[in-house]
Amino acid sequence: MPALMIAPRHDAHLDRVADALRLVHESDRYPMVWPDDPIAWLTPDGTLGAWVALADGEIVGHVMIVEGGKVEFAAELAEAAKVPVTGLAGVSRLFVTPAARGTGVATTLLERVEDLPPRRGRRLVLDVVDDGGPAVRLYERLGWTRVTAGPASWTTPSGTRPRSAAYLSPR
Repeated sequence: MPALMIAPRHDAHLDRVADALRLVHESDRYPMVWPDDPIAWLTPDGTLGAWVALADGEIVGHVMIVEGGKVEFAAELAEAAKVPVTGLAGVSRLFVTPAARGTGVATTLLERVEDLPPRRGRRLVLDVVDDGGPAVRLYERLGWTRVTAGPASWTTPSGTRPRSAAYLSPR
């Protein structure tokens, strides 16, 4: 893989980020329900910052940080971190294109957000579908601590609530 560059996401990136997200959705069903407006899905209220991973100018990954209250099980995460919910920052919309998998892009994106200004003073948290898949294995390999799990607040296309797990960052 060519040299990887992590850059703040700008509005000019959004169409290409949505194209990368489409590849991920078609490959992995993430997000499980394709949004009516992918740009709006990538720019929700409560966003504190977003970054893209670029290889030879192509977007190969994305991550954003949102207000902690936007994460599943925010109250339980805040209690475990011994901070108010406002003391949390949630990792969200983390994805890597299929062609860039296994090259360290997700790890690099996670490491980068750990020290960025929107995160400073807040404990990083995240939620993930609790399916034992690659995302769960990545977070656990990187030292994230599982705090709780239970039914998600959202539904799948079939109307069921998948099991979601909530994690605290290692630091």
